[in-house]
Amino acid sequence: MAKDSSPLVRFSVSIPQDVADGLDRMSNDRGFANRSQCLTSLVRDRLVLHASQSGNNVMMGIISLIHDHAKRDLQNKLTDLQHKYLKEIVTIQVVHLENHQSLQVILVQGPARTLRLIANEMISLPGVRHGQLQLNTEILPPLHEG
Repeated sequence: MAKDSSPLVRFSVSIPQDVADGLDRMSNDRGFANRSQCLTSLVRDRLVLHASQSGNNVMMGIISLIHDHAKRDLQNKLTDLQHKYLKEIVTIQVVHLENHQSLQVILVQGPARTLRLIANEMISLPGVRHGQLQLNTEILPPLHEG
């Protein structure tokens, strides 16, 4: 049995030699014990991406923002968005960096389409230098019942 208690399934895959060689190099570089572990990781990544793009699946995610905390009104606009999406935003961590920069990490959960909308609204604000949304199919347990 695999770590997640899911039964293992064996199947054959035929790929070009150069792709197999690249897979072996990547498996070794990333510290996987074998090709199967590496392929499992790659396929899971693609399944998460597929789930995030195909419909409105409830997902958990992290929005990371690097922004200029000295930019006029930026913090107010971020706070307004955070209040607008209070149902989806679970927690926020802010780390102050050098040169008037801050890193904001926002844990979110909700329909993938909504999470992408939140991230896009935040990332497009003037003063945000870099932003990224990372989604996962694993979700947090309900914080409140009813």
